Amino acid sequence: MTFRRITALIIIFILSCQFTQVQAMPDVSAQAYIVMDAESGRIIKSHNADLKLPIASTTKIMTTILAIENTDDLNVKIEIPPECTGIEGSSIYLRPKQNVSVIDLLYGAMLRSGNDAAEALAKFAGRNDSEGFVSMMNKKAKELGALNTNFVNPSGLHDESHYSTAYDLALISAYAMKNDTFSEIARAEKYKAASMNNIFFNKNKVVYQYEHGTGIKIGFTKAAGRCLVASAEKDGAEIITVLLNDGNWFNDSYHIFDWTFENYKSYSIVEKGQFAAYTPKGNPIFIDESFRCILTDEEKEQIRFEAILKSEHIANSSNAATCGIYNIYLGDSIIHTGTLLSK
Repeated sequence: MTFRRITALIIIFILSCQFTQVQAMPDVSAQAYIVMDAESGRIIKSHNADLKLPIASTTKIMTTILAIENTDDLNVKIEIPPECTGIEGSSIYLRPKQNVSVIDLLYGAMLRSGNDAAEALAKFAGRNDSEGFVSMMNKKAKELGALNTNFVNPSGLHDESHYSTAYDLALISAYAMKNDTFSEIARAEKYKAASMNNIFFNKNKVVYQYEHGTGIKIGFTKAAGRCLVASAEKDGAEIITVLLNDGNWFNDSYHIFDWTFENYKSYSIVEKGQFAAYTPKGNPIFIDESFRCILTDEEKEQIRFEAILKSEHIANSSNAATCGIYNIYLGDSIIHTGTLLSK
């Protein structure tokens, strides 16, 4: 099989020749942190991002998204097993054999960080086998590329074998926030749990203190310290910040968001169906999916496009043929790889 390379500059909308110098990011007191573009997965800044650490109740991000994905009807009411009550730590005070809707448990786990809610969700979504649900959590983590993560419970209660990293939590969170139901839960300031006749107020101050805040979860144990996964969106740029063992967690996240939005903007690099090149036989080739990325003024001038064509085309179900791949470069580094289609 032979390949043909076509390299060109991608024209980005609203190009500017005036560069603004990027100022240094404010100091962060976290033991480990990461700042990630939720759309592209680009890492903007990080420190000890691959260090395995206890993550407390940020664990419930995975618990919640898996419970959503494995429940057909979120409004169904379930009977709370006795073993899911009286759990130590944060609680929504479930009672044995109480009938509670799954949606109320989801909000209880995310907003109030109820360990009992997390256990009940795991019991139900794990088909009455909490260990099976934990296995599902670990399998999902590996699928997402969170290779330095290991869960042993759905709540985040401390265990030496229960850990993750700032980078892995960012991957998991970016995935979860793409789910509309999860995103709605994570950004809620408060929620009325009808099946419990209760109102949950979100412990995550980001959603009501920071102007552009969109979620997602706090966590705290003595071993883990203060842990925060926070998201914010402005002008089409969604940023996820993970701060582990950070005594100044909320203020640090706000400073990071301000700095990022001041220096980076979201740009459409390629659009789905956009013309990219011609095959050797003169047939047009198109981009398979859209790709956006946040860039500084200077970086957007360094974007470069490379098409790598295959001599053999493989037809797919959409009556198009895969005829190669393309790479998006920022300087000398590849920041995205996609598929080229010939219709």
